Amino acid sequence: MLNSSLKAAALILLSVASVNPALAQVDIGAGYQYGGALGAKYSLVQGEHTVYASLGLIGAAMGYQFVFSNNNKHAIGIAVGSEVITSEKGFAAFTYNYYSQGVSASGWVLGGSVGARREDKASMFASLDEVHTKTLVGIHVGYRF
Repeated sequence: MLNSSLKAAALILLSVASVNPALAQVDIGAGYQYGGALGAKYSLVQGEHTVYASLGLIGAAMGYQFVFSNNNKHAIGIAVGSEVITSEKGFAAFTYNYYSQGVSASGWVLGGSVGARREDKASMFASLDEVHTKTLVGIHVGYRF
């Protein structure tokens, strides 16, 4: 299920990038949108729409966001990905971001995520083949260059 979600997100990212010129942005931050503990996020901003892919120290994510405010500072969206500590089998979440200087400008990015994460029950040396779905609640903070 998650694998097909990642493929769909990648297809959306590529199609948006190839159809219209978009503003590329790079963020550094921590949280699920950044691939876990610490990571980098590459975003393409096209008007009110943003698609992104991120790679972190412990995972990766892809997502879409829609800017819903007149001042371009508030966005909601979705994110899917995986990280090795709490969501080895993947996660899917609704996201909210606040861009301190607007979605197209450099500045701080703060937000939260709510969704589901799947993790396997494992020992230090092997997986026990038990997968549990748990609630995902996360915060993220980053800086957009």
